[in-house]
Amino acid sequence: MIWQSGHKLYRDKYEIKQELGRGQFAITYLAQDRNGKKVVIKTLNPSILNQLRNEERDHLKSGFADESRKLTICKHPHIVEVFETFHEGELLCMVMEYIQGTNLASLVNRVLPEKEALNYIQQIGQALIEVHKQRFLHRDIKPENIMIRAGKHETVLIDFDLAREFDNPLTSRGRQNHGFTPIELYSNSAVKKAERGPYTDVYSLAATLYVLLTGQQPVCAIDRKDKNERLIPPQELNHQISKRVNDAIIHAMELETDQRPQTVAAWLRELGLKTSWSPFSRLLIIQPLWIWILEIMGVLALFAALISGFKDGFDLWKDIFPNNPNQRNTPLSPTQPYKPYNNQKI
Repeated sequence: MIWQSGHKLYRDKYEIKQELGRGQFAITYLAQDRNGKKVVIKTLNPSILNQLRNEERDHLKSGFADESRKLTICKHPHIVEVFETFHEGELLCMVMEYIQGTNLASLVNRVLPEKEALNYIQQIGQALIEVHKQRFLHRDIKPENIMIRAGKHETVLIDFDLAREFDNPLTSRGRQNHGFTPIELYSNSAVKKAERGPYTDVYSLAATLYVLLTGQQPVCAIDRKDKNERLIPPQELNHQISKRVNDAIIHAMELETDQRPQTVAAWLRELGLKTSWSPFSRLLIIQPLWIWILEIMGVLALFAALISGFKDGFDLWKDIFPNNPNQRNTPLSPTQPYKPYNNQKI
């Protein structure tokens, strides 16, 4: 059953607003909690489950549960956040953050400057390093699955619909024929036994950079292998691309898996990019100029307030404990006559 707008879930905690999209096995909805906060709820598509044998259905449910557990522990500023999971009938549901903005696919109508494109790729590359640490693959890296937060140059990796353990056979089902898919993910008999690994996502990430810098999608891997079609070097399509970046893209999009960089970190280093992130990395993300101005003004105001507070505290300290002992207030002796303040008569 596909849930319609107004349908309530999890003891009426969430209300479905609309369907957002369907992947190979999963379906995502825009929902709202009791406080009016928008979230995304993802679950397996019941129509697909009904088409599978019992063994396949159990395997898919197990894979989705494993995906939700691993995504919950993949904490990174450039990975969509999972808030909680719950069961609705027999379906496991993931509640994820709703990202307001657009995706990278909306930018491919124009060619991005190399610096801007590399900024996006670096962010997603660092996110994938964290994903691969969990022995987890995304398997569907493409501009449509990379969101840009509204008002920022900050990307977030979404839609882990094809994320499975490295040896899960379901990943070869229904593979689309497009330029972001490496040869090992096709179900063609000649390549179906190829192993998958971090280099699988490296290929797709390089193809994404190819599109951002050229505005054109690279020829798909299966046509390169079966029809001997040539992968046009991106520098031939955009002469502004540096040789270093051009060579790194070509290297990452080699058909044979052992000819590519074996990890995302290795490929980022070929591009001359950082391979790690810290909690302070958000401060380095490119922001609109007016946001930088407001942030700088806020820091200066805080600094001024701290200085003023220290000065007032120091003045108070001097009043209580003056350097000159003669200025200190001493208690009256029993024989000393009381002298009213300002000689005021009582």
